[in-house]
Amino acid sequence: MEYAFLIAIANPIGPLLCFSIADRIERKWQIVWAGVSIGAFIYFFANQGNPALIITFGVLVTLANNWMSFAFHNYQGEIFPTRIRARAVGFVYAWSRVSAAFAGLFIGFFLRQGGTPAVALFIAGAMAIMVITIGAFGPKTRGLPLEAISR
Repeated sequence: MEYAFLIAIANPIGPLLCFSIADRIERKWQIVWAGVSIGAFIYFFANQGNPALIITFGVLVTLANNWMSFAFHNYQGEIFPTRIRARAVGFVYAWSRVSAAFAGLFIGFFLRQGGTPAVALFIAGAMAIMVITIGAFGPKTRGLPLEAISR
């Protein structure tokens, strides 16, 4: 319980730490680096026995999750044309909620089958797919007018 509290208390710190880079670094690459960070930190988190390292890597996963969340929310609002932006962002967000429901089921399955390391591998694999997809195919948005991005 104490571990969870110490890790969860980092949630408001993530956005405070990252707001200074939010508009300075290309969002596409923020998402990529946040995904790489989550994949690495979740692996180390799942393979720790030392309480201090469990908390440290748990906090780092939390901070990287915050970074990815705010970068993704802004990015998805930038990549759609103005005429369909609200509908497109809503559609993407709705599917993210559906996928989150299924992710919970998959996590339960992997936890039962292989324990915490299997869950960490599943999450790291999902992050690898996201990193490759956004890194290879995601448009750059920094410094571009919204209509130029969606072409």
